[in-house]
Amino acid sequence: MLRQSWCQMVAGAALLASFQVSTAVAALLAYDPFGVGGGPADYVAGSDATGVNVLAGQNPAIGPTAFYAGGWIQSGGDAQAVRDVGSLAYPNFPNAGGLVTDAVQFNCCSFGRSGREIAGGLGFGRDRRTIYQSFLIDFGTQGTDDPTQFGKRAYEMWNGGIGDSFLAVDLFVNSFSGVTDLTLQVTTPSGTQSQLVNGGGLTLDALAGTHLFVFRFDFTPMDSVNPLATTADDDRLLVYLDPTTSVESDYTPAAQIAINNSDLFITHHGAITNFTFSGGGHCPGKFDEVRWGDIFADVTPFGQNGNAGFTDCKVVDVPEPASLGLLAAGLFGLILGRRRATRCLGCRG
Repeated sequence: MLRQSWCQMVAGAALLASFQVSTAVAALLAYDPFGVGGGPADYVAGSDATGVNVLAGQNPAIGPTAFYAGGWIQSGGDAQAVRDVGSLAYPNFPNAGGLVTDAVQFNCCSFGRSGREIAGGLGFGRDRRTIYQSFLIDFGTQGTDDPTQFGKRAYEMWNGGIGDSFLAVDLFVNSFSGVTDLTLQVTTPSGTQSQLVNGGGLTLDALAGTHLFVFRFDFTPMDSVNPLATTADDDRLLVYLDPTTSVESDYTPAAQIAINNSDLFITHHGAITNFTFSGGGHCPGKFDEVRWGDIFADVTPFGQNGNAGFTDCKVVDVPEPASLGLLAAGLFGLILGRRRATRCLGCRG
């Protein structure tokens, strides 16, 4: 009898464990490394400066789920392209393929805005759902360009189309509008809310280099009986900046916005948006490694070494005249010392 009870307990525990495992939701929904090649999931490398093989119109089969509803769409004349120059690099984070960027056009400017449609869209008061997105981004540099004319660098998401009138989520700096610190802004039919990322201070100079962003979307339909009764019915967007592990509880969001009317709706997401009119002394931004998943760990697969990072368009410090003088003196000393050593070796012959 005791043995039978023990067997029943073990069987019950096993059944409970199997139920818990089966009900846990965790899945990578989509991964786009912007790989270049001839396969169905690959892009054709191109150049937006020459208008060859631009991002617009390309429709790689990004999996593992049917996450996208179509190919990339270009906004106006703001071309972008996938370049086969290696990936953006982030410590201990896997990467592959190429990256999206703009070239400096007409020896003065760079423009780029493209978007891809998400199958069925996300949100708009439908099913309760939490979904995560991660991406690597380099906002580029201002260089020697006039800061008052430098323009906008952003990651954007839209509702219904691609362009300013459709903006739903905007992570940006924009000298045209006087926003010099990285800002998160959410726009829905009920209004617009914004928040400084990390409380402020993330200027373009402070953002120099590659960053990993993780977006968490909590879509929560309102209570139809008493829709404004509790904040638990809000949609929420939480943004994590530069995590280094796959454990969400290790981090405090760098920004978060609650949407009281649960009317956040996203139909398209972009790459990096560049609008610069101030000269040819800047480096355009870059975008790479897009992941969508059900949990934080799905989109933060740490523990693997990535490929070598993209190294083009880096700022090189120019030595000051005094430094150049010291360098010249040092080189002269080395040459003189080598000549003396050579003479001594000749004397020993």
